[in-house]
Amino acid sequence: MQKTLEKTDFFEQIVERERFLSSEIIKRKKRICKAPEGDLKIISKGARKQYYRRLKGETNGTYIHKSDIGLIRSLAQKRYDMKFVAAAEAELKPIRSFLKKYNSKTREVSAGFTIDIKDKLDLAEMTDEEFSESWQKMAFVPKPIKEGVPFHITMRGERVRSKSEELIANALFSKKIPYRYECPVMIYTGELRYPDFTILNPKTRRVVFLEHLGKVDDPQYVSKNLKKLRDYEESGIFLGEELLVTAETEEIPLNSKIIEKFIAKHFGR
Repeated sequence: MQKTLEKTDFFEQIVERERFLSSEIIKRKKRICKAPEGDLKIISKGARKQYYRRLKGETNGTYIHKSDIGLIRSLAQKRYDMKFVAAAEAELKPIRSFLKKYNSKTREVSAGFTIDIKDKLDLAEMTDEEFSESWQKMAFVPKPIKEGVPFHITMRGERVRSKSEELIANALFSKKIPYRYECPVMIYTGELRYPDFTILNPKTRRVVFLEHLGKVDDPQYVSKNLKKLRDYEESGIFLGEELLVTAETEEIPLNSKIIEKFIAKHFGR
C-alpha cells in the first residue's frame, strides 16, 4: 500500500504557519502602537555606527547617544516589527486563499465500500476512521501481568494494573481515541520497554506514549521512573512531545476530571 500523505506532512504545517503569522502580527502591532515616536536611522562611519531618531518629515533626525541604548533598542525593534508585519501579511494572503479553497476528497473514496471488501483493496489513502481501525487492529504482545497484581478491567474488556490506568483507558475509549495498553517499544539499548499507553491521535495520525506515575510521593519510585524517562529521551522520545505523563500521590490522586482536561488538551476531544 502506498504511504498516505498525512495531514501533518503539509496541511497541518500550513495551518500552523497561518496561526503563527497571525499571532505574531497581532503581538507586534500592539508593540508598534506603544513604541516611541519616530524611526531609527543608522549611519556607518567606518567601523563606527551612529544612531538618529527621525520623526515624520525629518531627513536627518536627532542624534541618539550610545548610552541611551533603551531608546535605540526600542526604535530598532519597532523597525523590525513593522517590516515583519508587512512581510507576514503578504505571506498570509496566499496561505489563507489556499486554506479557503483546499478540500481533499481522496480519503473519502473508500467510505462507500464495506469493511470486508476494503480489507482486500489496495487503498491509496484511508479516512481518519479507517486509519484508526487499521492501527487498532495491529497485533502485539503486551507485558504479562503477574499474579498478585490488583485486578482492574476496562470498558474495552482488558486488564490493567491500577484504578488510575482503568480511568485513563476508559476515558480514551469513551472519546474514541485508539490506544494500546503496554505495547512494547525498543529503546536505544535494544531493550523492550512497555509504556502504559501508546496512543494514536486520530486527526493528526501521530503516535505518542503515555506513562502514568502513580507514586510520585515515593523517592525510590521517582528515581526509578526518572531513569526510565531518561532512557526514553536517549531513544528520541521526548517528554512533552512524543511522551506524555500523568502523575498522582496518595493524597492527590488522579481523577476523571483531570483526565478529561488532559485528553482535551492533547487530543482535542
